Amino acid sequence: MKIILLDLDGTLTNTANVSFKPMKDGKEETDLNKIPVFEGAKEFVKSLIAKGHKPIIASDSHPRYVRKIAEQIFEIEHISLCDKPNITKVKEYLKNKIQVGFPDIDNREEKDKFLFIGDSWLDIEIGRRLRIRTVLTKFYKAQNVEARDGIGQDWKPVKAGPTYFAESFNEIIDIIEKPIENLLSIEAIFQGKQSDKMVKFLYRNYNGNFTAFRCLARQEDGECDRFARADKYFQIDHLSRSPEFLRTLAQGVSNYLNRVARFPEYEWHYLTYVADKKTTKPPNKMKEIFDLVESNYPKIEMFKWIDDVEGKLRQQPDYKARRTFISKNLNIIKEVDVKDKNIIIIDDQFTSSATGNEISYQLRNNGAKNILFVALFYLILPVESKTCPRVINGQICGQPLKIKIRKSDGNKFYSCVPPKYRGKGCGYTENIR
Repeated sequence: MKIILLDLDGTLTNTANVSFKPMKDGKEETDLNKIPVFEGAKEFVKSLIAKGHKPIIASDSHPRYVRKIAEQIFEIEHISLCDKPNITKVKEYLKNKIQVGFPDIDNREEKDKFLFIGDSWLDIEIGRRLRIRTVLTKFYKAQNVEARDGIGQDWKPVKAGPTYFAESFNEIIDIIEKPIENLLSIEAIFQGKQSDKMVKFLYRNYNGNFTAFRCLARQEDGECDRFARADKYFQIDHLSRSPEFLRTLAQGVSNYLNRVARFPEYEWHYLTYVADKKTTKPPNKMKEIFDLVESNYPKIEMFKWIDDVEGKLRQQPDYKARRTFISKNLNIIKEVDVKDKNIIIIDDQFTSSATGNEISYQLRNNGAKNILFVALFYLILPVESKTCPRVINGQICGQPLKIKIRKSDGNKFYSCVPPKYRGKGCGYTENIR
């Protein structure tokens, strides 16, 4: 049995629009005849029950609104006024349900028996705080922007770091039935499964040509489900990284490129990568991975750092400074002709998008047509839900603890980050088993 926590507005019902706010706030009587239910939503809920799962609506809306829809339309249990992304009410509800056969949300071994499904970053963050898998849905086109919920802001729910993405109820069913095979390609390969899934991060049209950014794994900052792969990202920089690790990582990239190849309407002329500086440790960090990627696309080296690079990209204070740093120090090799060419570029990480945007800008200025920028990992938004318990001068520190990864062994630990590491904490640490 899986416990399927379902957001209501925008996930089961097409009620994300502000016009439904009076009903959702309990200020107006809920008229079920005015509630647009997504096509297939009722059948989806019934199929979950038929398969032995336990669907539960978890909504921020008013009890009178949620109860009426949950009981009379979907005939399932519900939690209202959840106060997402606060986990208190949802967790208390689930703990009170524990009985024979009902999983324990606090039991690490039973986390995979839970799934949170919703359309906003709030749904993803509450799932991450609970350390369970999440599905970000996209069943409607937003008519307006709501900053708190992230409605109308495509980047914010994606940066929140959902485990899966779904544009139909059938896709969610497939995720429930084949959870590992539906992971992002690099996350799946480290679980021993093949997947060609990716995150559609950005798409821009330039007079009929396009630039698209795609990412193949999440690098988590703070709580998340167990499949996010910050440990593997940090392993890329290890001098002791193994050939097996590099082959596995490259296989995840190859699996995604096989997906790209299934669209013959796009002819890709070159496959390349963001080059390593001469001072990069380990040497040829990205080239070793790139050389192991299997593809029928012609591989070439296209970019080169100048010899006397001063500073590091990660030390630049903001997006503008990063763009300037890359523009000044990383250039297209003069001998490479990119005019009218379609180019795939592989890089290790996507954070501010400065590298991808600057490289794409240079390529377009040199006549390139379509550009596909593929990052192995993307840094998702930080999530913190635990505070420092250390007592200092009779008072609890109380600063938020951040989850860090020990680069020497890849193990995670809580840290009350001190000023010497650009934090405001006391230096307390606590290992995570």
